Amino acid sequence: PQPRSRPALPSPALPRPGGEGRPRVAASLPQQPGEAPKKSLLCSCGPSCKKDGGLASLCVKIKKQQQDVIGFLEVNKIEFEEKDIAANEENRKWMRENVPEESRPATGNPLPPRIFNDSQYLGDYDAFFEARENNAVYAFLGLTAPPGSKEAEALAKQGL
Repeated sequence: PQPRSRPALPSPALPRPGGEGRPRVAASLPQQPGEAPKKSLLCSCGPSCKKDGGLASLCVKIKKQQQDVIGFLEVNKIEFEEKDIAANEENRKWMRENVPEESRPATGNPLPPRIFNDSQYLGDYDAFFEARENNAVYAFLGLTAPPGSKEAEALAKQGL
């Protein structure tokens, strides 16, 4: 199959919105039998995102990225539940506090999507996209790749 290229998305130089967003909590499959599932948090823009002015193209970009990550979780049967950071100040504050300093923008707040495993920061959409392109998303999410997956086959070839 042809390698999937990254979709062209607008990247406007806009001020960072102050809270339009919606995170989703992804409860991943257990790594070992009997082990409790780990939880990944994907912070992303939801329906409350403003559609006026210059923010519209930013919302479109964030929503496309969100759909890409959520689509992967759904296709791979990784359960998730939705948490709204636009309507819940505690969730929004948690996301902002748990993005490490080196991953924050120079000005403003970190924009979604941001991905965590429990409270450990994993990365943003670009990190997820790179992991997917390298058949390493399960490792990126802190999960064991299921048998028969491209990632598991690649690990087997490497002797891991």
